[in-house]
Amino acid sequence: MPYVHITSAKKIDDAVKEKLNLGICEIISTLPGKDKDNTLLAITDCGTAMFKSGAYNHGVFVEVRLYKKSPEENKKALAEKMYELLKKTLDLPEDGCVYMNYLEFDNWAANGNYF
Repeated sequence: MPYVHITSAKKIDDAVKEKLNLGICEIISTLPGKDKDNTLLAITDCGTAMFKSGAYNHGVFVEVRLYKKSPEENKKALAEKMYELLKKTLDLPEDGCVYMNYLEFDNWAANGNYF
C-alpha cells in the first residue's frame, strides 16, 4: 500500500504524467510486497519556484509512504530507479535536484479497513 507523491517545480503535461505513472507502476515492486495494484500516486506540478542553495532549481521532491518497513537495500534500489525515471521522463537539467524520503507506518487504513 504505497503512497507516492511527486512534487515538481515545473509544470508537467498529462502525457508525461502518464509516463511517470507507468514507470512507477513498474518500479514499485522493487519493494517486497508492493505492487502497482495497491499503489496510489499523486503528482503535484506546482509551477512555482523551488530553490536549492539560494538559487532557483528545477527541483523534484518524492515522498514514499509505506505500510510497514521495507528493507534498506530495496529502498536504496527504488531511490536509484526513481531518480533515473524522473531525470529521463522530466528531462531534468544537470543542476536539477531530486530529493526523496520514506515514511514507514505501522498503522494504515484503506477503504475503511484498519490494519
